[in-house]
Amino acid sequence: MTPTNRQTRPTRRPVPARRPAAQPVPRASDMVIPRQQIPRPAANSRVQQHTRVRAHAWDIGVFFSVMLLLIIGLIALFSASYTNALFYQGNAAHFIIRQGAFAAAGVVAMVIVSKINYHLYARFSTMIMVVSIILLILVAIPGIGTVQNNARRWLFGFQPSELAKITIIICFSYWIAKDTKSVRSFKGLIRPYGFLLVAYCVLLYLEPHTSAMLIICGTGVLILVAGGMRLWYFAPIGIAGAAAVTVFYFSFSHVRERFAVWLDPFSNLTDEGWQGAMGQIAIGSGGLLGKGLGNSVQKQLYLPEPQNDFIFAIWCEEMGLIGALLVILLFAYLIFRGFRVARAAPDKFGFLLAAGITIKLAIQTLMNLFVVTGIIPVTGAALPFFSYGGTALLLQLGEMGILLNVSRYMRAQARQEE
Repeated sequence: MTPTNRQTRPTRRPVPARRPAAQPVPRASDMVIPRQQIPRPAANSRVQQHTRVRAHAWDIGVFFSVMLLLIIGLIALFSASYTNALFYQGNAAHFIIRQGAFAAAGVVAMVIVSKINYHLYARFSTMIMVVSIILLILVAIPGIGTVQNNARRWLFGFQPSELAKITIIICFSYWIAKDTKSVRSFKGLIRPYGFLLVAYCVLLYLEPHTSAMLIICGTGVLILVAGGMRLWYFAPIGIAGAAAVTVFYFSFSHVRERFAVWLDPFSNLTDEGWQGAMGQIAIGSGGLLGKGLGNSVQKQLYLPEPQNDFIFAIWCEEMGLIGALLVILLFAYLIFRGFRVARAAPDKFGFLLAAGITIKLAIQTLMNLFVVTGIIPVTGAALPFFSYGGTALLLQLGEMGILLNVSRYMRAQARQEE
């Protein structure tokens, strides 16, 4: 074979790529990471789930103290009322059946209200105010309102003054939260706060309902203080309050009689002084441990309507000083938890709403205890969760539902203080 002259081309060696110059490694502190690239915990992470559950949990202290007071109140009501119920109604369980039905409905209402965002009440504050004023006008009209014990306070079994108490809390809280500076001037206090207080006082004056006027005015003034009212404004408010008491004293004969009976209840045992005197006898005869549940003597047709304002006197007689202190401590604990919820509320409206509900509970409780023990004149203030009254119990439990709803939005820092 003839050899070929074609030569094979040698393979070219690849030229290595030029390496870039070494760059300094940036430190973590010098790096700027866009917000969109910041890693976030997964939606199902344990930390986020734990935070979400705690942020929407009830304040257990408020719930259980309300339930304990309600249960003890029903027990005390049955023990104090069955004699009067049997004698006047023919059924020993007359009062406890009616109160138990309202208690059951109230607990359901409390649970439902606790799930409603409390900011909704600000939206309907004007409507609630108008409805409460209309009901108070209707109850003052002869022939429409029901008269009992020389007072016209009921409208077809409903007591509009109880609605006025929660209305003053909602309206004042919303107005202050909307315009905080309004409580810093005397002109801002007169309108709208003063106008609403005067309207309620005039309408309650026509019933008359002195205890409701005191509770509404006291609650409203303390909400204004919590909202930032100047303390020196207490001087004109105190003068106005003293003037109002003077007017009531000289305008109403029953107010003068109550002052005289307050100073010496045993001086008029045939009329106004009988209830106060029997209440003090009941408290004094209870001793340290009491006579035992159901063994009260004063409820045996001695103390008029022991299931109402003087139910605590019967409780003291049957359960003694120990039982009385137990109830007082439960009320004190509930009031403490209410102010704690207010302090940890996420906004101004929630703070004032929770504080107002707690203030109203404290004022009404102290008024009843002071009346029963003779510290202040008899005013007719009922003991929350204890005294007989369906309207009052239903609205009181509804107020506790609002307080529970505010507690669902408490700041995480306050929850960690548990």
